[in-house]
Amino acid sequence: MIQGSGVTTDESSMTGESIELKKENLEMCEQRLEEKVEEEKFSKGGAKERTNHDLPSPILVSGTQIQTGEGWFMVLVVGKNSCLGKIMAKLSTKIEATPLQEKLEVIATDIGKVGMIAATITVLVLFARFFIEEGIAGYDWGGKIGSYIQSWFEYIIIGITIVVVAVPEGLPLAVMISLAYSVRKMLVDKNFVKRLASCEIMGGANNICSDKTGTLTKNEMTVTNFWQGSDKVLRVEEEVYTMSDHIPHHKTAKLFLEA
Repeated sequence: MIQGSGVTTDESSMTGESIELKKENLEMCEQRLEEKVEEEKFSKGGAKERTNHDLPSPILVSGTQIQTGEGWFMVLVVGKNSCLGKIMAKLSTKIEATPLQEKLEVIATDIGKVGMIAATITVLVLFARFFIEEGIAGYDWGGKIGSYIQSWFEYIIIGITIVVVAVPEGLPLAVMISLAYSVRKMLVDKNFVKRLASCEIMGGANNICSDKTGTLTKNEMTVTNFWQGSDKVLRVEEEVYTMSDHIPHHKTAKLFLEA
């Protein structure tokens, strides 16, 4: 803030604090700071911990609102360098490749290399055979040059075909179909999977460490004990039981069930 009067801002969108903050230019803020330091020196209770509302600030945060006042402001940073940009940068996560995707990429690269080598060898063998056979029969560059060029193009096309066929384009699709089928099977078992990669990640896990709360519990509360002069244990493991087995008095059993 360069110049202004009565400027207050609402920074609740950034800090969560709804109380308005005062804003002044840098010179005025330094003056207020000196006054605050002198006041703390002569205070009887000693220097107390300062809050954001004790002193004004010359900095206005991006993404906040001006509530009152007017003035002139100079923009210092924009985009990823602003407060809002830094928060968005921290929230953004890089999508990492799953172990299965990394293995498929390695396999596809190796197959592509093998296909390239096989295509190169095939083209060289075809050209060698062509020149040997034509050399034995005798070259006729004047009358058969068109036929020679056509044969050479066919050899090159055969090499390109080998490279194209060798690349496993259908492999990722087959993996995706198998993962989707796994998700459907898990859905039948009442396991909802949001990401297909979760199936392969859990399939490659050797040890799973999880906490008990919310993971291994049934999310059901059952009365197991009650006090009636002494500790009474309910036989909750049995499928069917009556309260008369534990509370002979009918009125007491009724009050207990109502409670």
